[in-house]
Amino acid sequence: MIPLMDDIQADMNVLVGDLATLSNRPAIAWEPMRLAFLADLSRSLLKHPLCKTMADVTTFAYWIRKANLQTLKDRFTSDAGMQVGVGVTFHICPSNVAVNFAYSLVFGLLAGNTCVLRLATKETPVDRLIVEAIRDVLSQAMYQDLKDAILLMRYERNEKLNAYWLGQADGRVIWGGDETVNHMRRYQTPPRSREITFADRYSFCALKPDAVLACSEEDLLKICQKLFYDIYLMDQAACSSPQLIVWVGEQDKIRAAKEKLWSLFYSFCQTQYEITPIQVMNKFSQICVNASEYDAIDQVVSHDNLLYRSQLNDVKNGLEHYRGYAGAVLEASLSHLSEMEKVVTQTYQTMTYFGFEQVELEDFMRTSRVRGIDRIVPIGQAVDMDIIWDGYEIISSLSRLVDIR
Repeated sequence: MIPLMDDIQADMNVLVGDLATLSNRPAIAWEPMRLAFLADLSRSLLKHPLCKTMADVTTFAYWIRKANLQTLKDRFTSDAGMQVGVGVTFHICPSNVAVNFAYSLVFGLLAGNTCVLRLATKETPVDRLIVEAIRDVLSQAMYQDLKDAILLMRYERNEKLNAYWLGQADGRVIWGGDETVNHMRRYQTPPRSREITFADRYSFCALKPDAVLACSEEDLLKICQKLFYDIYLMDQAACSSPQLIVWVGEQDKIRAAKEKLWSLFYSFCQTQYEITPIQVMNKFSQICVNASEYDAIDQVVSHDNLLYRSQLNDVKNGLEHYRGYAGAVLEASLSHLSEMEKVVTQTYQTMTYFGFEQVELEDFMRTSRVRGIDRIVPIGQAVDMDIIWDGYEIISSLSRLVDIR
């Protein structure tokens, strides 16, 4: 059990779990009971009427279906030894993408750990729905032995609580960007404590004009659907949402491809997305700031308030500091993908693409030797979570291998 003083308990708003029975004993990774619990959680969410109105919750629920969990287990189970959790993992969850706390919980559970999560202070409909479903499934008799491995809570800024939980943590998972990561690293942790940090990241999309021009209208509509998913599902708040669109090819083909893609994309967005007045103001303000500070922006192309495309005459250092929101992207035209070498820093996370062969992408990473870009996935998969994220294989990072001979 984990010792807790009364003055610490009083400052926590516990949503799921029991402080009195919380255990620090690890389980094996991919434990069958935990897989069953997550599969039941998936079913509980998918049958809830509100789930259909929340695309991010639906995506999460499908991700933890029994079949997908088995696929993940087959991909990531280690043959090097018995894989066991490290003990207690403490998760500082983000506020910008509400559903991410649920993925963080899954990572910790699958790795065989007790999971203590501090959720964002402000409740959202997304986390309310998922927390209620977790509580309901966990109340079933078959999951009584799992109750001592899950603690979900909220608390206001509290140095004493941060110090306590980080001091107990055999592994810590810190979401929230550079400032949060640096702040949490000030606290003392056990010498063998593991750490996964999700710092500020920047992502972009690379398109080949030849591939766009070769699309039939039906195929191009599918491309629009995928690009819409990448940009608008999280309103570009996710670290993997594209902020920058780079076209790679001949200039005349790029001009023709832009005209073909964006006109259909705008029409598609009109049928799928309703922008709010506050989003309009925030988006426009951000575009003005970008244009005034980043001298590579030549002009801004507007498709009403749904889509803004800030046109770049070059890609320059510091590009990752200029971001979009709810359908505001920067757009550049390059002759070769290698031109991105000069701007890619460790901040770059995901590159989505259309029209490139895998060998081209492998050659780019091999020859460019850039310090950033941890994911390269087809368009439509920007915000699809996986066990490999931000360059970590998360289950291995939160577990230990027991060498038995």
